[in-house]
Amino acid sequence: MTNHYLGFDLGHADTAIALLGGNTQDRYAAPANIEIQGQSIQPTALARVKTEGQEALVIGGRAIREASKASDGAETRLKAAFKTRPKHLGDARADIRDFFATCLAEAAFDPIPPQGWSAVNVAVGCPSSWSADSDIVQYKDLLADGLSGTAMEHCALDVVPESRAALLQAIDNPNSPLTMAARQENILVIDIGSSTLDFSLIAPEQKAAPLLDAGIDLGASFFDRQLLDHVLASEPQAQKFLHHNPHYRDLWIYHARRTKEQYFIDAPTDDQDVVTGAPLQTYFAGGRRRTLSLDVTGEAFISFRQAPLDRDLHPSAELNLDPLMLRGMSWEQIYEASLRALRDAIERRGTTYGRVLLAGGASRMPFTKDIAEKVFGDAGAEVLRDPEPSHMVSRGLARWGRKRDNVERFSFEARRLLKERLPDLIERQYVPLKERLAEGLASVVFDEFVMPVVNLWKDGAFRTGHDVRDEIEKLYTTWLTSDAGSVFFVQTINEWWRQDVKFELDQELDRLHTMFGISKDIQLQLGSAIDPDTFNFSASSIDLPFETVVQATLITLAYAVTISIDAAMGGIPFFTGGLTAAVALGGRWTKRWIAGLDVPSFARKLPDRLPGRDALFDSRIRGRVEKQLGLSLDDAKIGLLKQVEEAVAASVERQTLRARMLLHGAEGAPGAPTHGRGL
Repeated sequence: MTNHYLGFDLGHADTAIALLGGNTQDRYAAPANIEIQGQSIQPTALARVKTEGQEALVIGGRAIREASKASDGAETRLKAAFKTRPKHLGDARADIRDFFATCLAEAAFDPIPPQGWSAVNVAVGCPSSWSADSDIVQYKDLLADGLSGTAMEHCALDVVPESRAALLQAIDNPNSPLTMAARQENILVIDIGSSTLDFSLIAPEQKAAPLLDAGIDLGASFFDRQLLDHVLASEPQAQKFLHHNPHYRDLWIYHARRTKEQYFIDAPTDDQDVVTGAPLQTYFAGGRRRTLSLDVTGEAFISFRQAPLDRDLHPSAELNLDPLMLRGMSWEQIYEASLRALRDAIERRGTTYGRVLLAGGASRMPFTKDIAEKVFGDAGAEVLRDPEPSHMVSRGLARWGRKRDNVERFSFEARRLLKERLPDLIERQYVPLKERLAEGLASVVFDEFVMPVVNLWKDGAFRTGHDVRDEIEKLYTTWLTSDAGSVFFVQTINEWWRQDVKFELDQELDRLHTMFGISKDIQLQLGSAIDPDTFNFSASSIDLPFETVVQATLITLAYAVTISIDAAMGGIPFFTGGLTAAVALGGRWTKRWIAGLDVPSFARKLPDRLPGRDALFDSRIRGRVEKQLGLSLDDAKIGLLKQVEEAVAASVERQTLRARMLLHGAEGAPGAPTHGRGL
């Protein structure tokens, strides 16, 4: 059993790890970020430091400090911001592998469960645009390889799209900008990271089907590179030093990023104000010690925002974006083009969105929200920004692991509960269902079949009562398999379910919801026993008591026949009452004889002109038909209730799948995670 869930947000620029407990008492706990070297967020940096012929791995801020004081690149090799698609990693594969393993080893994660790392689930984030059958599989294998031979190799390891994890955190976080009303609509998550721009569109409260997972390799680290190149442009000595000491470039890029972040924190109103978030960088050139100030002004940053992008983009096919058309565009222009392509892709799918949620550390750049509002505002969508973007993914990843296991446990227990309790529950409430169906069917039979067919008989459409019976039977058989027939049975059964069955079942399900901490976004909603989208209900086993129905019809025919006879005898009502009574009270031969008569056309019209016709189909006759329908429903009881059980089970399975969709995305779709034990 899993006792701890770690969410590992291995970002291009920064890394964060969040922890959730898996015990029952922890089911309502919020994720807590755990520290590495006393900090909850670490730079994605790895230094290989050689000392006396031995190589030591140093990560995060300590790696930055080691590189800052190193004078020889051969003794200290720094790698930072190295996350990219596995097929593009090259030599950086070893850096990802070693950084991941060292972070886990140094994380302030105490105490380790008694079962060791085999009781720990580690969910690692990846861009939504990564391919499930290529990028994600390779990435997981690479991470598992880093744990091989360590105490951590037995942990469960998953790779999960970062924007999906961000959505989970937004749904469960009590400080989330997503209100309960917002969660009733499709939510579009835009995760703006250092290396990628990712999108997930999902309906967490309703279908939860992953409507879209896509992305493009547009990262905010572009501005870090622009800032460093801008500073170096006026420092020829620093350029020469960097040429001979290339290992310093990752160090200076890291500090350039800190200056960029400080610029957006300070938000200077004067474009000439100088902002820096980094210490002076010391280097030696021309035989003397020099310093480099990584600072920026608003005027310079405007030029960065207008500069053409310097990287390949690899947009997801769903966006229908041509990379060649994007060449020469600025970061903001490509960002806006990507959002418009995303909006068009959603429209092509015939769906909508109610809220747009910006996530990722780069979402703190104000213009990202301005552009999103410009693109999506026309559709009436509100653009929101998460209050804690830097921790959003790591905490969402931790929630992902716990929620995934809780959903599976809940699904198992819900299926077991339904198997054990549902048959007895609906069996005890069968009589109200039978009464509802019999009463409703009787009305349908008379209103939809008997009366219209009798009227057609009067107009000469049929010759005899046998023809009338055959027509009623044909109409009823057709109706049973029609949309109208299906709607009648589904609506009647669902009304019975809500009024006579659901409350008792809900009490049982509420206990399971509480036991497994299933929040409202993935609770089973069994307001209906039968969902036509989930289950194809069949009423073919419910036979109509044709003899009773036709008997009532023949009374009308007999009434018309006797009027015809009485008319031929001068209008004396000699046969009318007696022959009608004979048909009503029995006499198979009499009924058969009447059913075979071809009544003159003038006599068929007479019942409408005589008083008392409405009594021919009075409550007594309807009651007789309802009684016969009840007997027919008793015969069909086993098959009918079995279908109700199967329909409810299908609904549970559909809604469990809905929860899995929320967690995993579409099975086999790009960006869908892989999961299982570590290799």
